Amino acid sequence: MRKNSYKRIIQHVALSTSSPDPLVEQLSKLSINAIDVIQPEALMVARDKVRNRILLFDYHASLDIFQQVLNLPLVSKHFETILINVPHRLTTETILRYGNIKGLFYSHESPEKIVKGFDEIINGKNWLPRDVSSQLLHHYRHVVSANTSPAVVDLTAREIDILRSLQSGATNMQMAEDLFITESTVKSHLYQIFRKLSVKNRLQAIAWANQHLLS
Repeated sequence: MRKNSYKRIIQHVALSTSSPDPLVEQLSKLSINAIDVIQPEALMVARDKVRNRILLFDYHASLDIFQQVLNLPLVSKHFETILINVPHRLTTETILRYGNIKGLFYSHESPEKIVKGFDEIINGKNWLPRDVSSQLLHHYRHVVSANTSPAVVDLTAREIDILRSLQSGATNMQMAEDLFITESTVKSHLYQIFRKLSVKNRLQAIAWANQHLLS
């Protein structure tokens, strides 16, 4: 692999650091940069400090992570992710669960090809199969076309606060605590936001916010 000029690293998200994933170990040995392990709990307290990290998930292990760790804030735009060992084509909803996905590798792909993809991702590119790129392009086109111009969307200041909290991956309870309101009030705001933006869920609202709200 060629040496890159970006000081970014890939970190494998795993429930335990004591039993390394054999495939990830192999990829780490082939890569010019070692792949460290990070536990999900660390992401909950460092979601605003991960701009130089790319999070690596093994598909099968990630199913256990999502079951055991609720509200993992991967929908935050601050997270870039890679998914490996994918056994079959995934639904768009499943792909979106991994946040800002930069790379997806099926289980039949060779370690050498995966590492080559890692190199491109570290250098700021995407490495997605054509079918996945088509899925995501179709999804975001639909999201954009379903929403009106931000100039005519009558969002209140509080609703914008809620949207920004959604972007950061906050739960309803976290939003209530941060904004000093009740959880039921948060739910009421979310209902109004979804109605005004013509979206059906949090992921679509976040996609709208990423498209229209200034950082």
